[in-house]
Amino acid sequence: MDSGAAPGDFAVVLRRLRESRSLTQEELAERAGLTAKAIGALERGERRRPYPHTVRCLADGLALDDDERSTLVAAVPSRDAGPRVGAAPHVRQVAGSTQSTSAPRLPPSSRVDAGGTASALRTPAPAPALGASSANPPMPTTPLIGREADLDELGTLIRSGTHRLVTVTGPGGVGKTRLAMELLYREAAQFPSGARAVDLAAVREPALVVPRIAAALGLPEAVGADPLDALVAHLLGLRVLLVLDNLEQLTGAAPLLADLVARCPDLVVVATSRAALRVRAEHELVLGPLATPADDDLATVASSPAVALFLDRAAASGSPTPVTEHDAATLAAICRRLDGIPLALELAAPGLRLLSPSTLLTRLEQTRLGAGPGGLGAGPRDMPDRHRTMAAVLDWSMDLLEPEEVDLFTRLAVFSGGFSLDDVGPVAHDGGDADVLPALGALVDQSLVLRVPAPDDEPRFRLLEPVRQFAMQRLHESGLATETADRHAAHFHARATAFRDPLQGPSLGVALDRLEADHANLRSAYLRLLELNRDGDAADFAGSIWLYLALRGHAREGLAWLDRIGAGASDVARCRALTGRLGLLMVTGDVEGMRHETDEAVALSRRVADPGVTCEILLLAGQGAVFAGALPEAERLLAAAAVAASESGRTWVAAHVQLAQGLLALTAGDLDAAALVLPEGVATARELGNPFTLATALNINATRTELLGDEPLTAALLGEAVALSLAARLSWTLGYSLPALASLAQRVGDPASAAWLFGAGASISASDAVDPTFPVSRALSDRGLDATRAVLGEREFTSEWDAGRTASDAEIQARAAMVMTRAGGGRSA
Repeated sequence: MDSGAAPGDFAVVLRRLRESRSLTQEELAERAGLTAKAIGALERGERRRPYPHTVRCLADGLALDDDERSTLVAAVPSRDAGPRVGAAPHVRQVAGSTQSTSAPRLPPSSRVDAGGTASALRTPAPAPALGASSANPPMPTTPLIGREADLDELGTLIRSGTHRLVTVTGPGGVGKTRLAMELLYREAAQFPSGARAVDLAAVREPALVVPRIAAALGLPEAVGADPLDALVAHLLGLRVLLVLDNLEQLTGAAPLLADLVARCPDLVVVATSRAALRVRAEHELVLGPLATPADDDLATVASSPAVALFLDRAAASGSPTPVTEHDAATLAAICRRLDGIPLALELAAPGLRLLSPSTLLTRLEQTRLGAGPGGLGAGPRDMPDRHRTMAAVLDWSMDLLEPEEVDLFTRLAVFSGGFSLDDVGPVAHDGGDADVLPALGALVDQSLVLRVPAPDDEPRFRLLEPVRQFAMQRLHESGLATETADRHAAHFHARATAFRDPLQGPSLGVALDRLEADHANLRSAYLRLLELNRDGDAADFAGSIWLYLALRGHAREGLAWLDRIGAGASDVARCRALTGRLGLLMVTGDVEGMRHETDEAVALSRRVADPGVTCEILLLAGQGAVFAGALPEAERLLAAAAVAASESGRTWVAAHVQLAQGLLALTAGDLDAAALVLPEGVATARELGNPFTLATALNINATRTELLGDEPLTAALLGEAVALSLAARLSWTLGYSLPALASLAQRVGDPASAAWLFGAGASISASDAVDPTFPVSRALSDRGLDATRAVLGEREFTSEWDAGRTASDAEIQARAAMVMTRAGGGRSA
């Protein structure tokens, strides 16, 4: 096609191609997935260099052939093209007329020297410095909720005198503009020469930023002068606050802004952008989402900034909604679902006009981000189009990305709850060896991906939930959702099986933290394996991490996972699955369930020739027999487990067999036999270095010393077990340690601490599904509980119990230390 246009005249080429198809701008916008305003801006030349994604959408919408597509692409100016500040004015055609975008004329307080450079007069006129901008900034029409600390920090920065270019960054919809406008209103009195906001959302060329600022300040066009010099000449010596809003598409103007601030020592610039400017003069203030409730307690929910904003906007739409016991958990879930993003909360709040909170939550979980029934509707009509839906906010972000960055963004949707850097390659790219850092860095720069704390040295990231939903929608539209989900499942299946040995070694704490960080990914990967009927992989997956599920409060969920495994697993995989079932049934106190599974598990272990697989199932079956009082059977199973563990070199299993034999001796009432095996078991556990094994050994030995009446040694054993369990967050062993320590507190004359510790132990057992059922220790703790209640009376007992139920880890550690001191527990354990 011969466009008849000079190369680079994108506006002319696009208009002729559109007209050749007899399409209106609105029709092309619909076909291309763009807005009519964007098409108009491109055809008027206001946006001269569209992003590759936009050009591709236009070409698809116009159904261009290869030659026409090449013509359209060739018309896009190169990245280094375009006017530079101080160059000759750019002339463009608009509706048949010629308009100049030359710099504004200098105000009377400036002069132009012989070289054409503007310079300020030594004594600026006392008249209002910024013309129309000297009017007071308007008062915001909505309250600022949950941003008081951010506003104070921002105000402190700009008043400090050392931070004169501050960029407020954060994801789209997080409230950067609203915070900056509040700052402008509140701080205007501190800037006698003027305070002004400049909206740069419609500007696409970095060279037009300075002229746009000058125009917003009411300055006339500069004739024959560099626009930056003209602006500096006017602002020199004036104390001015400028808020430059929406700079993310104009980061190329960062050097100009740094120069402007450097040359105007009394100027303060606050910019809002999804990406930092990356200049030395900049101080970045990262604005995160509003805090969502940490739990579902009524007081916690009522004090949450996210809930406060959500209910404020609901009330403004005619739906005042109080926080009640009935709705507190639902309101918290809504705000967590929207990840505390202010725009998402504002868009969802009017839904309460028609729906109850629970119905609104259900519809939010089932619908996509765009406007529509049940989803996040359109915002107020006085908001910019790009802010009226979350989808529009994120579509705006897509225009700022290169194609490979858009592709990575959509594939990251498959991660649930976050991901580490080492997860990205294997999941987002075939083979996993592609360098994802440049594209990932661009997504972080644009605040589409957030860096979050990590449990280890591997950097960790996540997408806010509304952003992830948007990316997931695009992933499905791209046709890549299935293959990406399959790679995700394969990657986390490998992750789960790789952690089998670390969970039983000295690096238990690190392994637990990493698996906890990836819990949502593990869940979704496991469910994907089930969808694919990969029963063997699913059994291997859950059986490998059963100890994590038991120790970090996911036992009930783990049992539900294992219930869904079909008949397609091999004997070895089924053996691993049964190992997981026995372990999780034990932690939840379901001894009857363990006994029901034992016959199948033992029979299966006989068919599997690998002692490394069978030793663990024999150990757990033997422990179940001990708990059920079937002592001869327990003795046989544990002996077989010891042989299999020795043959396979499974040191962790061998250590726990030794401890289980101590449990057997205690159950049989043979304290002499227990004295032979349990101290040795503690020594073996110390040598192994696994915190769970050592805490278990300490707890069991403390049962023995309690039966012997050795309170100082019991205190030392339990104190160390509590410290280990808190440090590694081992709820299973804490479920045994705290009731035993409470009984000790009662015996040494501290019933208040006893009731408090009983309450703390009950809270952990309830929240993490831990039920300590070893008969001997259970009987001792029940005896101590009854004695404590009798001494204190029901009223005081309940008060201390309730205080213990809400205790922090630090408070538990401090109370344990008090009891140890009282019991004289300074002896070596």
